[in-house]
Amino acid sequence: MRSLFNVIFFRILRTTFYATISLAFCAWVVQSSRYMEILSASSISLAKFIEFTSYLSVDLLLIILPISFAMSTAFVFYRFNESNQLIAFKAAGMTPLRLLVPVMQMAFILTTCIYFGNMYVSPMAWTTFRAMEFSIKNNVDPPEKAGSIFSGNGFHVYAQQYKGNFLFENIYIIDRRNVEKTHCYYAKSGTIKNNILLLTDGEQIEIDQMGDRHSIVKFKSYQHNLRDLLANEKKSSQANEKFMDELLHDTNDDTQNKLQRALFHQKIASPLLAIIFPLLSFLFVLLAPYKRKSSYVRMPALVSAIVFVQGTFFWMANASAQNPIFIAFNYAFVVFLMIALLLLIIFYVRRT
Repeated sequence: MRSLFNVIFFRILRTTFYATISLAFCAWVVQSSRYMEILSASSISLAKFIEFTSYLSVDLLLIILPISFAMSTAFVFYRFNESNQLIAFKAAGMTPLRLLVPVMQMAFILTTCIYFGNMYVSPMAWTTFRAMEFSIKNNVDPPEKAGSIFSGNGFHVYAQQYKGNFLFENIYIIDRRNVEKTHCYYAKSGTIKNNILLLTDGEQIEIDQMGDRHSIVKFKSYQHNLRDLLANEKKSSQANEKFMDELLHDTNDDTQNKLQRALFHQKIASPLLAIIFPLLSFLFVLLAPYKRKSSYVRMPALVSAIVFVQGTFFWMANASAQNPIFIAFNYAFVVFLMIALLLLIIFYVRRT
């Protein structure tokens, strides 16, 4: 009996692995296409771009896992049905509830993995992604080309010629951080090292926006710390970058507090889909009345049910960011759906 459990368990596990990799790759291609302009506009390598966009795949993977697991369960049992292996299983004394045991074992393992991913892996991945996105978009790394070599927080640096080794000639700077005064700089040459922009042989022009007073000051050497300029621009952590306990901490923004509460409860409830979806597969594929001529209807019906449950869950999760009452509705939807599926399975097994 144990060997039959192992056959079912590892066959579903193997199919889930391949299905998850395939779906995750497709989702990554779609998501990374939104950031293709970064690859073309920035001087980052393809390897760094792949690393940068791969952090987006963590949340996608956590969403895909229950779906790929459910479809793998359906596929394995469908093949058992088509090849009449279920007859052999039943002859060996395996009732439908016994066939459900390895499925539920794997469901609880995946649920635990998704909880761990929601609590620790996802916020760390989002934090790393935001940091890399901020660094790439603001050109903190010295660019090895002329043109616009830095832009951030109202401070823009342009160079006419690049001489190599991060040395530029004919540098122009427009500083609009002060709304009352605009500062313009021109330097014959300059270099960027360790995020320090060092200008030599130039002049500073101050334009008073509130009056007609302007001034010009010549200098032999002048420097700007680009890292300090960007530090003021970087935003505070977003909700998806926070760990579970941080999501419960109130901020000064009531809208942000609702969003954090909704995300907290979504991360608590979403792993339960890894239990609901295989129950749906078990119900649609294994327990539904079997007719070989119409067996192809089972998979489309299962896919429709999964899409309905997943769509309803995320709709209520998003709605709870506007109205907290949907949090209770979402929990009730997930819990009662799971209970209803279990009752249907037990009722059908007792009838047979």
